[in-house]
Amino acid sequence: MSGLTRAEFHELYAGYGPAARASCRAICGNEADADEALQEAFLSAWRARKRFDGRHPLAWLQTIGRNAALQVLRKRRPWVDDPFAWIKAPDPATRQPQHTLDAVRLLDSVRPEDAAYLRLRYAEGWRIGEIAEHFETSQRSVRRKLERLEHRARILVRAWEAA
Repeated sequence: MSGLTRAEFHELYAGYGPAARASCRAICGNEADADEALQEAFLSAWRARKRFDGRHPLAWLQTIGRNAALQVLRKRRPWVDDPFAWIKAPDPATRQPQHTLDAVRLLDSVRPEDAAYLRLRYAEGWRIGEIAEHFETSQRSVRRKLERLEHRARILVRAWEAA
């Protein structure tokens, strides 16, 4: 398929809009921002419809949605100069060149919501309380989620080093 007609685009929205919105909600943490991100995502998708090859529509929309949701977060609270500085500066005791790639692979291996928790905490330096308020959850839940994600990260890095 080379591009989408208006009718095909409406079908795409009807069929995959709820899943794309769920991804936006997971990253943004609230309904209003998720709706804004979804609207931006579908505007971007509409503009890019001629380049869409018809394969993997959900993945295509969720990628656009994830980028739109992160853009909404950036507007709300500015990122540091380099949002991935925490990836480029691993723990000095274990500093190895492949850790940059490992951090990117880690973010790709977790749910979008979990990646958002990690980015907010380590890329933007949000405090636990700010993250809890953003996701409308308790500080204890945020701490436990981050502990699980950090544990998973250590396991994955060890597995990648052993491979």
